[in-house]
Amino acid sequence: MSDDYAEKIIAEMTRLDGQAKPMPRWFRAKREASFAMLRRFHRTAPPSLIYHYTSSAALISIVANNELWLSEATYLNDRHEIELGRRLACDCVKARIAAEPTAEVRAMLELTLSYFDSRADPQVYVACFSCEGDDLTQWRAYGGTDAPVAIELEHSPLMFGYTSEGVLDRVIYNAEDQRWVFDRLLTAYGDAYRDDIRDPIPVERRGPPLTVEEENEIVAGSLYHALWHYIVTCKDPAFASEREVRFIYTAHDYSQDGGSRSWYPEHPAPRFRERAGRVIPYLTSSNLEFSNMDRIREAERLPIRSVRIGPTAEPALIQRGIRRLLDTHGHQDTTVTISTSPFRPR
Repeated sequence: MSDDYAEKIIAEMTRLDGQAKPMPRWFRAKREASFAMLRRFHRTAPPSLIYHYTSSAALISIVANNELWLSEATYLNDRHEIELGRRLACDCVKARIAAEPTAEVRAMLELTLSYFDSRADPQVYVACFSCEGDDLTQWRAYGGTDAPVAIELEHSPLMFGYTSEGVLDRVIYNAEDQRWVFDRLLTAYGDAYRDDIRDPIPVERRGPPLTVEEENEIVAGSLYHALWHYIVTCKDPAFASEREVRFIYTAHDYSQDGGSRSWYPEHPAPRFRERAGRVIPYLTSSNLEFSNMDRIREAERLPIRSVRIGPTAEPALIQRGIRRLLDTHGHQDTTVTISTSPFRPR
């Protein structure tokens, strides 16, 4: 696709936005920031194929149950990842507070910053992928067994069922880019909220209008969760060769964000698994719909295009077993290949 990919996506989203009811400007701040990020980072279309490195045992579960697992981000293998993004986000909010000329906006930003101390980390779930399909570093890091595999998937909007809360995003390794993303998001929210205060857009509402304090809470809650979306995209530049992408699902607890909401979406309850003694909350790709809404459709079959077997002592035998697994569960067109990376016995 030509390198006006970002502009095509923005034009289509803007066209659809013209059909929506009037809303406060801050309500679209995250989207406006995402437009800037599209222009900076996504001049060309993303790769259509991504790879999930895992164990052969996990492959059996993925294929048999037709689902991928999304682990809560704070339970990722390297806690440093979350601390890196969290610390940078807080630093950027503090800098924005110091520079903000409008008292109401400054109060909203201070409330946002306070949530990092007063609230538990929000429930953000991720499934990790790579743009690299045969990477020795990832075989060593993520395979976890003597028979690691890389599952090649063709990503699409229905790959994880229907959900408005999830998005596939690239991991950001460059420190300057990470800071730019947080600054861009804070600028979008600050500018939009300032304009809303000076020149409010008439909005149809049921019940009494919100107080300044209630609106501050709602905007701060929205910004807080938007920051967390990008916190989990930050990673140390030492891992840049992985070319990681993440499907990020934010289980936003709307009940904490002020106002007098009589209804709000309820996210699916997490499941739990054990790893190295830790109890890890997770969701599955087959059930990401809001639990208080009717299910739209059954999850489609995962678009698995191939399975590559990592460096191992008996690739032919493993290949035969994987072939039977795929055929049994309707993936007859999925190919099974063997890595060209060298095998080193332990």
